[in-house]
Amino acid sequence: MFFRLSSFFIRILIGSFAVHFLLYLTVIRFFPVGPRVKVLLPPALVILSVSFVTSLILVRFYENFFTEVYYALSALCLGLLINLIFAMTLCWFVFLLVKMTSLKINMTYAASFLFLASFLFAVYGIWNAFNPRITHIEVKIKNLPERWRNKIVVQLSDVHLGVIHRAGYFRSVVRKVNSLHPEAVFITGDLFDGVDGALTTFTGPLDEFDTRERIFYVTGNHENYMGIERALSTLKQTRIKILDDEVAQMDGLQIVGVSYPRPGNEGDIRNIISSRKNFVRGMPSILLYHTPTSIERAGGTSSEQMKRTYWSPDLNFSAAKELGINLQLSGHTHQGQLFPFTYVAKRIYQGYEYGLHKDGDFSIYTTSGVGTWGPPMRTGTTPEIVVITLK
Repeated sequence: MFFRLSSFFIRILIGSFAVHFLLYLTVIRFFPVGPRVKVLLPPALVILSVSFVTSLILVRFYENFFTEVYYALSALCLGLLINLIFAMTLCWFVFLLVKMTSLKINMTYAASFLFLASFLFAVYGIWNAFNPRITHIEVKIKNLPERWRNKIVVQLSDVHLGVIHRAGYFRSVVRKVNSLHPEAVFITGDLFDGVDGALTTFTGPLDEFDTRERIFYVTGNHENYMGIERALSTLKQTRIKILDDEVAQMDGLQIVGVSYPRPGNEGDIRNIISSRKNFVRGMPSILLYHTPTSIERAGGTSSEQMKRTYWSPDLNFSAAKELGINLQLSGHTHQGQLFPFTYVAKRIYQGYEYGLHKDGDFSIYTTSGVGTWGPPMRTGTTPEIVVITLK
């Protein structure tokens, strides 16, 4: 786990240094900066380039008001920087176009316009991130009991409760869910962000769901990062039912919950689930699994497992189909969260990064999620609460 996180942070730092260097070149080329700014700008950008990773580590181990503010500001700067990549690229494109043609364009004005547009786009992204929409879908389930026909259930995923998304925000999400009067709520991982240790502040809002005891949860990768026992011990103080490679039944509808892979829960998941005493093969079944991938747990090193999850995902869903699953509910991808990563996510997950997909009696829905990780922005996607009408 330490090696994987270190490698991840190194990639972020390398990318951050590269983009900040591009920002430096763009600013000194297209804006009228004086000698003093040229001297002060490089060290300032170097500090900014390491701020997000530094703040992430600080708030994880030294959580207080100052580290939380530092983390929030660093995350905002990172989001703005990502938006500026497109603006900076256009600046240099226009500059080369002017050099190669007879066009007369004031590059300072052009750069100012592009930078302002990026800033306004980032402001929209912040607003968008904290205003989840309600998405309605219909799913047909074979042999669905009469009691469940035309009933609704709600899926929440990737809320990332922590420094950015706090208890107040989650209460507003819970109120929206309760206004829908669902029969059940399914939380498909990354409920917690993994950097905030004060998890007890969320136990109150988690108990405010108005669905009797029908709130089911499976872990995501961020629960693993923060320490799985911390997350589970917090949830055990609430009415939420944790499905750790387990099965629950509700009036003829079977809920199968598979945890995100972690050391200690390896093994053939098909045998694990089918061996559960309350598992009934052939009963209408909904699978909760964090990633829109197959639930099979292949062996290999941690880096190999991470590669299969993030870069070469297994998308055949054979294990779920063999278990007779009718609907798999997943999240994880955020649908890319920020432009242009939306296209990266689509390419990696081959279209399964978002939306409803059907294959015979098997369907899978991948949600864009409710919260954000890193920059508290949504510039390429919309956060959502998923309302599923069972047919």
